[in-house]
Amino acid sequence: MVLGTARKWWIAAAVPLALGFGLLATGDGTMQRTAGAAVLLLLAMVLFGMAPMRYGQSARTPPPRTEDAPSTTPIAVSEHPRSRPALEGRDASEV
Repeated sequence: MVLGTARKWWIAAAVPLALGFGLLATGDGTMQRTAGAAVLLLLAMVLFGMAPMRYGQSARTPPPRTEDAPSTTPIAVSEHPRSRPALEGRDASEV
């Protein structure tokens, strides 16, 4: 589906959205119906925001890993850290 979101998330967000708009369209002006519609619309937004979306490079399935692939070894930390290079400062008025 769109943005790599599963169909069940779209349905879960569409049902309260449709019910909320339905309550607003057929509302008789009572506070309970308007508040219920607002809660349903907010629920639809929350459900859509919670939906897992896979897009970009991570959406592609990774190639299958083989057993004979070498395992990654941690990088050894050097005994002597290198000193930072000296940076010549300039006066701010010269810039």
